Amino acid sequence: MTSLPSPSETLAVDDADAPNDEAEKYAQAQKEQARKLANWDPSYTSERVDWYKEYTQRHAAIKESWFQRADDGAGDEKETREATGVGVLYRDSAVADKLIAPMDDGSVCLWDLAPEDPNNISGAKGRLHHRSPMGLLTGRGPDFDKDRRITDSKAMMTETGAVECVSIDSSQQKGYFAVQNFLNEVDLHTFQVVSRQQFPFPITALSEAQCSVPMTVGTHMTLHLHDPRRPLNYAAEEPSFRCELIGGTPPNSIPTFGDLASNHATLSQPGPLSILHLPPGREWDMAGDIWVAGRFTSMLGYDRRFFPKIAGTIHSGARISCLTSLPFPFIPRRLGLLSAEERNLQDANALRGIPGTTIIAAGEYKGKGSLEFYGLSTHSDYTPFSTGQGFYGQRNVFQNRQTASRSKLLSVVVHGTTFAYSDGDGLVKWVERDGFTSVRQWNLNPESEIVSVGERDQPPPAQTVPPADDIVQKMIPVSVTSSNTSSSPDNLLIWTGEGKLGLLSYGKSSGFDADAFEAVLSAEDEQRRRNEREYAGTMRRALEQQADEVRWFGSLRFD
Repeated sequence: MTSLPSPSETLAVDDADAPNDEAEKYAQAQKEQARKLANWDPSYTSERVDWYKEYTQRHAAIKESWFQRADDGAGDEKETREATGVGVLYRDSAVADKLIAPMDDGSVCLWDLAPEDPNNISGAKGRLHHRSPMGLLTGRGPDFDKDRRITDSKAMMTETGAVECVSIDSSQQKGYFAVQNFLNEVDLHTFQVVSRQQFPFPITALSEAQCSVPMTVGTHMTLHLHDPRRPLNYAAEEPSFRCELIGGTPPNSIPTFGDLASNHATLSQPGPLSILHLPPGREWDMAGDIWVAGRFTSMLGYDRRFFPKIAGTIHSGARISCLTSLPFPFIPRRLGLLSAEERNLQDANALRGIPGTTIIAAGEYKGKGSLEFYGLSTHSDYTPFSTGQGFYGQRNVFQNRQTASRSKLLSVVVHGTTFAYSDGDGLVKWVERDGFTSVRQWNLNPESEIVSVGERDQPPPAQTVPPADDIVQKMIPVSVTSSNTSSSPDNLLIWTGEGKLGLLSYGKSSGFDADAFEAVLSAEDEQRRRNEREYAGTMRRALEQQADEVRWFGSLRFD
């Protein structure tokens, strides 16, 4: 019979592996903290984030800076030209160097974004650096009188109303500008049109321009792959040209307009408004390289290798205004948030490590703003891609059509670890990557709110916001400094409905001041007057010397 241990022996025996209440509570607290951190952290496994800049973008005061105006005339006859598009010329593939915009008089203007010498007053940030002659893009040259050049150019530049009408190839230093049926290729060194390509219908959207792949051009009824190295020549008149494009080339006929008839896609519904080229170097190719969206209710995917055959569609139901992409798969809120019972950190890391791309769309659905996310991945459960056999994989789709905006969404961009979008009320809003959680907002029309200046980036009461005076048509994230961090939030370049160009930056010392332009202009005016005086003095002395020589020769007698 085994005897029980004595109390002294029991106290002497201590099992190190025995559970302890304090250790168990500490482990649970550590696990809960890790879960909250995982829920809070919006970054992906392979993503680098500058959290200092991220904090600044989320909490620092927003400062708007407006670029120098392009004016014609002086005094009471001064007329301000309006931008009809916007593009950015980059230096070193990452740093925004120049801002380029076509104007309503048919000219092209260039502004400084990141001058080489910040102490050089002639290279002030935001200053109008160069302006081409009016009528450059519309073909209204000096042969026309000034009034007709301005009138015709303004009608041609504003007729189509396309937002995506400018595409800049920074590596080749070339700009592509769509005006009605024509695509103008402009050399940004000389600001001369080097080629002008005609298309069968008015151009409504351009993709980004890269020398490695052809640019995609969207017209009212067709899509084209435009390679500037192979210009096309149209020999047919426009009406028959359109009929041949829509109806197809008759059998045994020879096309009279180059290769366009065999290298275009006809749309069943008109109105492409945005064309997205997915980034190269993807190890998977589930849905093609080109995505097109617009006034029709589905997004169209094309594989460049098999164009014009459509690769697949994503049904939205909304009218899409803008497309952009994120080089990571979309994680819905119901899957991204970790609960103590359902998911753990290993599952979250595995989910964020799935290769893929997220397509972000902004538009309008039944009169309200629609912010939509579609994840493309090799995993069949995380893609909404349709191959014509119907939908599958609906788990990776999110459509915010309730809280995004009460009006149509116009533009959307990836901004650090958030998404920024603009709407028809003149607001710019930032949301988390779940597409739902609000971060902050900014109003383009502050005088339309009953709030103080310090509260401009706070959500105003809905009943105090009258109809907006101006809207943000397009936004472009730009960085004016070199950075090795892939997800650092940049400044936001904005183009408004009234044709103004501005920059949204963060902090009191950021941005630029319009008063500096007056100083630049004053210095330039003074230098110009000094040069004029020197030139006038030189010419006067030359004429006096010439007169003396004439008088001297007149005094000579030649017998």
